[in-house]
Amino acid sequence: MEKLHPNVTLNFMLNRLKQNVEPEELESLASGITNLDEWVDVALTAADAALAEHRYGPAASYYRGAEFFMAPDHPRKSEAYDRYLENFDRINPEVAALRSSVPFEGGELAIIDIRPDGETKDVVVACSGFDGLIEEMYEPSLVLSVNGYRVVLYEGPGQGAALRRHHLPMIHDWERPVGVILDHLQIDSCTLLGVSLGGYLAPRAAAFEPRCKRVIAWGAMYEFIDCFRLRMGEEAYNGILQLLDNEQRDTVNQLITAGMESDTTTRWSITHGMHTCGGESPFDFLTWARQLHLKEVSDQITQDALIIGASRDHLVPTEQVWAQAAALKQAKSITARMFTEQENAEEHCQVTNTGVVYREILGWLEALQVRDTECQS
Repeated sequence: MEKLHPNVTLNFMLNRLKQNVEPEELESLASGITNLDEWVDVALTAADAALAEHRYGPAASYYRGAEFFMAPDHPRKSEAYDRYLENFDRINPEVAALRSSVPFEGGELAIIDIRPDGETKDVVVACSGFDGLIEEMYEPSLVLSVNGYRVVLYEGPGQGAALRRHHLPMIHDWERPVGVILDHLQIDSCTLLGVSLGGYLAPRAAAFEPRCKRVIAWGAMYEFIDCFRLRMGEEAYNGILQLLDNEQRDTVNQLITAGMESDTTTRWSITHGMHTCGGESPFDFLTWARQLHLKEVSDQITQDALIIGASRDHLVPTEQVWAQAAALKQAKSITARMFTEQENAEEHCQVTNTGVVYREILGWLEALQVRDTECQS
């Protein structure tokens, strides 16, 4: 994790973009930027320039980096997303043949279906979280496919094209889109994987979907609203919870709006949240966010479970790993793994070293296969 900018949120994004852009270029581009609005303008200019120079990898990253922080009504938001996909497919031309979609409640859910060359050991059905795209998961997922696993990357409501093109807001009962996808692809047994907020989404679906035989929470997310505690501070966070409990809509909206006016990071976070969940106010978003927890369903999760955390996660409190593990009273097995700075994997979802996580997942799946084979014999 490199220090490319003092703004923690922007620095995290810059590190995400290193897949296609040299860190020196990113650091130089972001130098002098004081807020996220300035970054959007600079990233768009860099994206247009990279595209004109036929540098399709950097162009894709810059369009992604710009679109990520754009308000829903930004005049170039839809264009930036489309250009990201176009340039992603230019540098990964094989992906076009792997794309499909599944009808869902008046819209569509995008899929990238990666099949192994030989025998299929298992199917891994994977989604991202609150703001990730399946394209970002494609290249790292190849380590699973080359080792015999079919990988189905999908976007549910509130994610990727489902939100941007079909205007489907995110829902808390994730078993609904998962069930539709498994039906459509005729998958009767799989490992369900969720990244970031997917650490809530995948376990939630697994609690109600028996076709999911194993579940991976890559980024433990036992309680989504608790992530705001790190940003707000203990006192402000507890105060907002009390106001939400008492349904003080106007007061919550006034307090959060004041924070949005003084800080572009807060404004982006809340605006993006409202857009994702279909809410019309900060109160709506925070009330919705409180629904995303595993407290009431963890004892219904009976699968083998792998829970992955990061020791210096700036978004998710590290104790959520242990809270989530402790709540799995009926799980067939529980493996909890905390990645650290020594592994270059200490930040949220191991953004600078996803490979080490995929190798951990591969080893976990292989060990379960050996265990189950021995039990059958």
